[in-house]
Amino acid sequence: MTADPAKAPGPPRQRISPITFPSETPVLAKPRDDEPQVRRDAFRETSFALPLDLRWLNDAFTLQRKIVEQSYGSSFRNRRYASALIFWSRVYSAGLEARTLTARASYSAALPLLRAMMEWLGAEQAVVGDEQVEFEDWLRDAWSNNQEHHVTEIGMGQYMAGQQIAMAPETADAYRAVSELSRSHFGASALLSADGSHDKRFLVNWSDEAFHLGWAQLLIGWQIVIQDRQCRFAVGSGLFGVESEDRQEYQRLHRQTQSLLEDNRRCKATWIIDNGRQRLLIDNYRRQPSGAPKRILL
Repeated sequence: MTADPAKAPGPPRQRISPITFPSETPVLAKPRDDEPQVRRDAFRETSFALPLDLRWLNDAFTLQRKIVEQSYGSSFRNRRYASALIFWSRVYSAGLEARTLTARASYSAALPLLRAMMEWLGAEQAVVGDEQVEFEDWLRDAWSNNQEHHVTEIGMGQYMAGQQIAMAPETADAYRAVSELSRSHFGASALLSADGSHDKRFLVNWSDEAFHLGWAQLLIGWQIVIQDRQCRFAVGSGLFGVESEDRQEYQRLHRQTQSLLEDNRRCKATWIIDNGRQRLLIDNYRRQPSGAPKRILL
C-alpha cells in the first residue's frame, strides 16, 4: 500500500541556531598542591612516561575544536550537522575528562567513560546517514507541551548505535575490552583494585590512585583510537568546515597513531581463543617502566 503523502510528517519545526563552543582547548591541568601526594605523583609519572601520547591527545582535541569553530557559519547548519554535534560534544567533553582521570591514575573511573565515548561516536556516525530519520522523528516532538503532567516534554529519544563501533575493524576489539573491563566482573575488578595479589594472598588496594604504566598505556591508547576516529569523521564527513591544513594535520596525527600504538614496549590487550572461548590477553603489563613485564589472561 502506498502511503498518503498528505499524511506524511513534515520536517521538524526547529531551526538550527549558531553553535556555542569553548574559546580554547583546555590543557591537562596539574593537581593542586593541596591534593593527595599519590595523585600528584601519578600525574608526574604519567607525564614523564607518556609525553608523546599526551601531546597527541592535546593536538587531537585542538584540531576538533578548530573544526567546530570553522563550522559556525549558517551554510553548515542543517539537521545532520546538529545531530552529529550533540554526540561529538559528548565525545570531546568526556575525552577531556578521561584524559584527566587517566593522568591521575583513576583508571576505574576512566573506563566507563571510554565505553560511553565509543557508543556516542558510533551514534554520531550512524545518525547522519540512513538513520537521520530517527533524529528527525524525535526532534519533531521535542520541547512540546505535555498538558497531562504540565511539563515541557523533550522525550528520551532512545537510540542505540553500538554496532557501528563493534563492527568496525579498528575499534571492535577496543570496544569489547573497555566494555568488559567496565562491568562488575571479578577478574577485571581485581586487576584494577587488588594489584599485588597472587595465589597465596588477596590484597585489596581500596580507591587505588598509584601510577600504573600498564593501565596508563592501555587507557590512553584506547582514547587515541577513539579520538583518531573522531577526527577522521570530522574531517571526512562533509558536514563541517575543514581547511586543507586541517586535513594535513589529521594525516600527521593518524601516522603518529600507528607509531604510538604499534610500539612493542607498549602494554596491549588482545582477544585470543583459549579452550574454545575468547579471552582477553594483556601483554607488557607492569606498574613501573623499570618493572618486569607480565602477561595477564582474563
